[in-house]
Amino acid sequence: MLSGEINPSGSKNSAVALIPASLLFEKPVTLKNIPEITDVTKLVAILTKMGSKIDWNKDQKELKIDNSNLSFTELNPEDLGNIRGTSLLWGPMLARWGKIDFAGLPGGCTLGFRTLEPHYEAFRDLGVDIKGQSNCVIMDAKNAKSADIWLKEMSPTATENVMMLATSLSGKTRINGAASEPQVQDLCRFLVKGGVKISGIGSSIIEIEGGNSLQTVEHQIFSDHYEIATFTALVAATGGSLRINNAMPDLMRYLVYVFSKFGINIRYEGETAVLDKGTKIKIQEEEGRGLLSIKAQPWPGLPVDTLPLFIPLALAAEKGQVLFHNWMYDAGLFWTSELLKLGGNVVMCDPHRVLVTAGNKLHGATLEAPYIIRAVVAMVMSAMIAEGESTILNAETLYRGHPDFSAKLKSLGALIEEFDK
Repeated sequence: MLSGEINPSGSKNSAVALIPASLLFEKPVTLKNIPEITDVTKLVAILTKMGSKIDWNKDQKELKIDNSNLSFTELNPEDLGNIRGTSLLWGPMLARWGKIDFAGLPGGCTLGFRTLEPHYEAFRDLGVDIKGQSNCVIMDAKNAKSADIWLKEMSPTATENVMMLATSLSGKTRINGAASEPQVQDLCRFLVKGGVKISGIGSSIIEIEGGNSLQTVEHQIFSDHYEIATFTALVAATGGSLRINNAMPDLMRYLVYVFSKFGINIRYEGETAVLDKGTKIKIQEEEGRGLLSIKAQPWPGLPVDTLPLFIPLALAAEKGQVLFHNWMYDAGLFWTSELLKLGGNVVMCDPHRVLVTAGNKLHGATLEAPYIIRAVVAMVMSAMIAEGESTILNAETLYRGHPDFSAKLKSLGALIEEFDK
């Protein structure tokens, strides 16, 4: 049984947007609550190559960035690394230098086909000239102008890229079909502090008035609502108690609702989320269906990245069935076949849906982790539910999203060891 109190890390998705956004500022900016994760480390290295002066106080979780003397730099695959967040350099680089030249396209988790076309189409709608081959892209924004555009996909990163480019374009840019996820709202808050006029924050229509110089900014990023959900699920699965400080109640409403469908009741004392001891996982089947359906949806619905957290909860229940639907990613659920090694009853219905039947007693096993952050978390959770010892191979993917993951688990009473981190 896990029990204790934690302080959640800063949002990974906010950090990987705001660090590139600092390129828009010719005056120093300070970012607080920055998580020490591999994606942040890679972005810091890229900005340093461009000439950024960066002071990263990891103990204080504070990043001071001075981009006053930068030069345009062509980035190669070695610079970019295998992280999707490097696509968020496009908007601010176009805003600052009017061009980009990437010798490698952004990578990321192994979730199947993830098109970058919504970014390209949005940039073209703003007048950016784009040329590309299979593994590189060249963009020229010399003819870019503010405009009224429609995103072809409600993508957070595409929304963020357009917003960042729009800060440099005189006039008003209107984004229809904009994503409204917390990291998009956090970027808006950051830019507004710098002097950008933005309306529609948190909605599907965002308007940016660009063309003005930006002022120095000090900004604390959101707590990571994914990590809040992660540790809530981990502790609830063991029947333990938990207090999470700075737990962002306004961002957790739908997640709290989905947890309630598994008999997990989360209450708030101000900004602190509280899970009381003795939770018993119980699947609340939908009337007339004989099962519970959990479907990822655009914000403010269930974030697709949190969907894996609920699969072990279904395995932990005594009875019932849950149909999980990941509509977004073609390969987002293939990893669930590894749970069969633990004795879990998991059936792949099609590339986007799995059916989990509760009631099987889980036992320890060796699992092969995918390059998907929350899938690895789900494997850790499943291993904790199982009797006996389990080994999870290639689990370092955790540290793309969760700093000090095992240390936090140990502080709650988990018996966990890691090797060759």
